[in-house]
Amino acid sequence: MFQYSKLLSLMILVFIMNACGGGGGGGGGDTEPVEETTPVNRSLNGFLFSQEPGDIAYLIDVSTGKTILIPNTDWENQNDTFPNGVSQYRKSSIQNNHTAFIVNVLYCKKENPDALARDLSCIYLQDYNGNYLGGLELLYDVTKVQVSEDMQYAALFRNYNSGSTGREWLEIFSIDGTLISDRKMDRRKIQWFRNKSLLLVNGPNFIFTMPLSTDTDYTLTLPENISNGGWINDFDISPDQTQIAFTVATESTAFTSVQAKAYIMDISGNNIRLLADVPNGEAYIASPSWSPDGRWILLEEGHVSGQDRDTIGTAGNLYVVPSENLGKAFMLTMDDSKRSQEVILLHHDHDGPGPGTNLSTNSAGENYDWIP
Repeated sequence: MFQYSKLLSLMILVFIMNACGGGGGGGGGDTEPVEETTPVNRSLNGFLFSQEPGDIAYLIDVSTGKTILIPNTDWENQNDTFPNGVSQYRKSSIQNNHTAFIVNVLYCKKENPDALARDLSCIYLQDYNGNYLGGLELLYDVTKVQVSEDMQYAALFRNYNSGSTGREWLEIFSIDGTLISDRKMDRRKIQWFRNKSLLLVNGPNFIFTMPLSTDTDYTLTLPENISNGGWINDFDISPDQTQIAFTVATESTAFTSVQAKAYIMDISGNNIRLLADVPNGEAYIASPSWSPDGRWILLEEGHVSGQDRDTIGTAGNLYVVPSENLGKAFMLTMDDSKRSQEVILLHHDHDGPGPGTNLSTNSAGENYDWIP
């Protein structure tokens, strides 16, 4: 189905033209189920794209809290498209875009029929009806894929020595498979600006690249009184691209669980303020995501991973806070008497591998993207 062509000596990439194949501080924890007849989530709208690992992709209707299964995402059963049988499935949305999402599959197929052939990673686009729109196939392990809002470019990290650290390359491709820019760099989160520059982080630093380039244009370093010896753990650019919501971690507690607070600042680095905290100050806040209208920011608080397979982690909860500066940090807690009145507890029926039967505020570190 695919036409292969060489690009450099170490990669194969293909552009698919047609459709193919078919605890923690702050009071986190379980909550009592909410009856489905209860009005939910005030006047919020849009959809949450769940980035939980594994096959099957979901959207959550923010207004109703109900989960919607995206068709044709049972990738484990699509042997013609992903014939290796040992694939790892990851997915992510495209920022401010409800046209398509990204399917990133490690070990999707072999370079050639030889049993000892090298593995490929597949980076495909699917629309929300499940149709394949195009994509790339690259040698080696590809992660952290982000596609520009206009779906013309892909930025990603690729590890040329699987299983090793410090061997990742940040790469930019056009959607037709042309390598535009690359740079050796540790794997980090990526987001696009509409001018085709990238935003990345390194420790307490925001790194802004030049348009369609992996080269640094300039760096913004957080003030010491904000970073407090920690690092930027996660971030999201506002829909109008004038502000950044981010979390600053100061302590790693267990694998992906970090003690972190949420902040917001102008894209220039000015007007930094504490966005959210918890009453006792031991916040485990992660995964900020702006609402499509820019008025709200989704946060997860309280999730702590298990130390090993025999230790059960603690579920967090989802909160929505105003992006407007009301002169205070919003308190996140399940204690009604201590939670800021402006904070919305986000109710939904998404429960781990799929929809549940009741609405709750629980989240187990799924990492949701808020799209129109």
